[in-house]
Amino acid sequence: MNLAVKRWHWLWVSGLALILVLLPFATALGALVGHIDAIDWQLLLADSYLRAVIWFSVWQAGLSTLLSVGLAVPLARALARRHFPGRNLLLQVFSVALVVPAIVAVYGLVVVHGRQGWVNGLLTSLDWSSGSYLYGLTGILLAHVFFNLPLATRILLQRMESIAPESWRLAQQLGMSSWQHWRLLEWPHVRVILAPIAALVFALCFTSFAIVMSLGGGPRATTLEVAIYQAVRLDFDLPLATQLSLVQLLLCGFILWLGLRLGRPADINPSLGYKVTRPDTNTLAGKLLDGLLLLVGLLLVILPLTGVVLAGFNDHWLQVLADQQLWLAAWNSLWVALCAAALCLFMAWGLLLMRRHTLERWPWMAAVIESVGMITLVVPALVLGTGLFLALRHWVDVFAINLYLVLLVNSVLGLPFMLRVLSTPYLQLAQQHDRLCLSLDITGWHRLRWLEWPVLRPAIGLGLAIVAAFSVGDLGVVALFGTPDVKTLPLLMYQRLGSYQSAAAAVTAVVLLVLCLLVFVGLEKGLGKRHA
Repeated sequence: MNLAVKRWHWLWVSGLALILVLLPFATALGALVGHIDAIDWQLLLADSYLRAVIWFSVWQAGLSTLLSVGLAVPLARALARRHFPGRNLLLQVFSVALVVPAIVAVYGLVVVHGRQGWVNGLLTSLDWSSGSYLYGLTGILLAHVFFNLPLATRILLQRMESIAPESWRLAQQLGMSSWQHWRLLEWPHVRVILAPIAALVFALCFTSFAIVMSLGGGPRATTLEVAIYQAVRLDFDLPLATQLSLVQLLLCGFILWLGLRLGRPADINPSLGYKVTRPDTNTLAGKLLDGLLLLVGLLLVILPLTGVVLAGFNDHWLQVLADQQLWLAAWNSLWVALCAAALCLFMAWGLLLMRRHTLERWPWMAAVIESVGMITLVVPALVLGTGLFLALRHWVDVFAINLYLVLLVNSVLGLPFMLRVLSTPYLQLAQQHDRLCLSLDITGWHRLRWLEWPVLRPAIGLGLAIVAAFSVGDLGVVALFGTPDVKTLPLLMYQRLGSYQSAAAAVTAVVLLVLCLLVFVGLEKGLGKRHA
């Protein structure tokens, strides 16, 4: 009997993790669905404001996807064809851009492209007419390209580098042209993952909040996420917030369904690091084209980050750093991020544990558990936050426990990233060592300490780093629940930007960027470093 209980010890951990994942969604969706009878769908669909918001949400997401993925394909090809000094540094900068807080990137774009920015200053010195082009659709597209171009480029580059060296040697022997290389070798690899990448980028742009709220420029450039925030915090129109949340939920569900219909990307074998001598690298036209593409990609990503750093070293930096409010906000961001990452790791571990134990006996249950881990792709942050606000406002003071709600929401929103990093090595480890552990009766804490932790430590560090870095820079949920007395760094920076404290906002941006990078590097390289 004791042995049987010991064999089922995992159920307690997995059950608690499953409850922690499902309870916020069940509470939020229950509150939203509870108001569905009060909605006049015919009147709602006839609302010109809602139609305009939906159209702009789809339009800006489509254009952002077209620009990001359309530029990522030739940029990834240029990186695959060229090996030059600084190439690895450029790829590392692309990795950093993935975890830069959205509000920091927005400020960097203001420094470069704002009315008093570098580009307008250059145009003015050349006696060209320059105006404010940043706010509105143009600024939103620039910000989305900043975030999604590095993401799409890294994925596409990894796929292109997986082409076997033998294929390139054969292409050289056959005397293929550059166009034939693309059509016969590269395109068959790229097209497998192009549609899923586009679906992912579209979903990220469709649910973008901080970028649109900062650079939207008015009612004509409003998305569903921003409209939900305005309905809750500015107008306190809860029925409208409920209607918008349900519409957002339906559209995000359709996007997820469409992404699944497009197919999952095939597994990408990592590059072995060999330099493949491609036969199409010596032409002058190819060198000029690749150089131009690399320059454009470099400027789109490097300039905003450089602008943030340079603007932060101004005459007010000592005064801002001496402000107690800054460090209190930094502490709030730090502990919320670390706790959210730890809670997310526990949730992911419990789900993977349940999936491992049910994969052979009940495959359908393992598939359901995998789907549960991806539920946050359907329910965006603002929809989840609005649902929790509606459900809890009659029972507790929501704003008194705002940071705990932010912690909970960020932990469940980071679950897909954590599962993406952990699932493959965890299940491979289980497949290789389950029988041995069963024969030696190594279970529970002993299995975790002596087998799983040493092997999975790098993946755990990377997963924690990604979730914590995203949580440090989160503005959407914090903006919904934040109060004047309880702030995080992104909210403090947004408020300073809104009150035209540009110098203080610049220093705050540097502090936020440094904190985000320290958290990411500390967790990935420190906690995730495997000791010999």
